[in-house]
Amino acid sequence: MEDKKFDTVPERTEAEAEFAESGCCDTVKAEGEPAGETLCVGKKKGERIRLTAQYVVKVAIMAAMLTSFKFALSFVPNVEVVTVLIAVYASAAGVVYALPAVLVFCAVEVALYGAASWVLLYFLYWPLLALLFSLLSRRRNLVAAVAIAVVMSLFFGVLSACCDTLFVAVGVSDGFNIGQYWLAYYVRGLYFDIVHTVSNFFVVGVLYLPLCSAADRIFGKNVAKSARINSK
Repeated sequence: MEDKKFDTVPERTEAEAEFAESGCCDTVKAEGEPAGETLCVGKKKGERIRLTAQYVVKVAIMAAMLTSFKFALSFVPNVEVVTVLIAVYASAAGVVYALPAVLVFCAVEVALYGAASWVLLYFLYWPLLALLFSLLSRRRNLVAAVAIAVVMSLFFGVLSACCDTLFVAVGVSDGFNIGQYWLAYYVRGLYFDIVHTVSNFFVVGVLYLPLCSAADRIFGKNVAKSARINSK
């Protein structure tokens, strides 16, 4: 008596089954397998477009908030909430959101106010601040956030003096003393640097954690995760 051979269909793994049932993938017939057997090959194109659109909208909202709140407080010298907003963006959403938002913010500032020595300052300082605050994305530490804000606020004055001195030195002939000019520029603006530092100490100390909680509710706790998926 001849043995009958039966074709067997390999069972799907649990992960493959869940992914296929979620509706987030296209399916194709596996070569050499019986009709109806499918393999999951990737996310639908529409899902990728949706994630990209969400990412762009969220970055745009973040950049718009930086610009609008900076303008709202422009009548108060050296008091700003840009620092705490960048801290919240970097901590709640990660550098993948915070850094593009900061770069858009800097570009908008140039479009609004024109080019000057501060342009180099902005494109150096604010992205660096976003990178530093992104180190707090996994563990939100108020003391660390305030420390970064205070140190970077002091550094803002130093970097501002360096950028302005550099631009002046380029356009001045022989006899220009870079060291003396930098020192004079820095001392002249020291009062404003102190105001900037003290204000950020209180602003970040009071608003950092509440705004992080608000950002989780507004943008979603998995906002950074969605950006990583979309970039693959």
